Amino acid sequence: MAGRLAGKVAIITGASRGLGQYCAVAYAKEGAKVAVAARTEQESDPRLPGTIYATARMVDEAGGEGFPVVCNVADMASVEEMVEKVLAKFGRIDILMNNAAVQPPGGISTIQARHWELEFRVNVHGPFYCTRAVVPTMVKQKSGNIINISSIAARPDSGSHYGATKRAVESMTIGLANELRGDGIAVNCLKPDGGLDTPGIRFARGGQIDPELERRFPKPDNYLEAAVLLAMQTPDTCTGGVFYDSEAIARFADGSTGRPNAPAL
Repeated sequence: MAGRLAGKVAIITGASRGLGQYCAVAYAKEGAKVAVAARTEQESDPRLPGTIYATARMVDEAGGEGFPVVCNVADMASVEEMVEKVLAKFGRIDILMNNAAVQPPGGISTIQARHWELEFRVNVHGPFYCTRAVVPTMVKQKSGNIINISSIAARPDSGSHYGATKRAVESMTIGLANELRGDGIAVNCLKPDGGLDTPGIRFARGGQIDPELERRFPKPDNYLEAAVLLAMQTPDTCTGGVFYDSEAIARFADGSTGRPNAPAL
């Protein structure tokens, strides 16, 4: 049986580890070709395992086709070069997941100014650069799907420098959806219901997770299913949505089978 993303070409930024890596493998299991776009070519810290090459191998092993591409999303020239390489390799781009993000330490009143600027360059300018780079080919195809990744930190009753970047991403998602609807491009936003166990979370806690906290971490299964379901949307089925993973599953999955109600692109 063909996967739900069979024949699709996806770019996932920040896919050398963590949720980006998990999504790359999930898309591969559904038959997608996945461009693994990130900066990490070699592991420099054992607490942050993963490289673009390791993820690409995992994609291949999962039944997809992995393509590792070095990319710094904070640099427009690097992003454009990455997109050109993906088009030269696969000839099209169907899905863009803007997953790359950083979260420097400190509060709004204490964060170093250079870290504030870096956070906005990666978390906000990065999705903007990547989106602008893929839009021309998606417009030409008259089809495409862009998924921006947000966070529970963007909730209205919270406030942080990281949350500020994610609120910007959510607003950008809605604006892009309105602008690109007529070109056949769906733009939606996904965020996990809560914290998921990733190398980044472990690194922020000194490389260790308290056993009790580890037991409370949900498995990423629902998040990955939501990522697949959102990758299948069109402007006719959904665009401009901001979803927690449970909300996406509730809206798009058939309750009896767990399979999507919406057709693939």
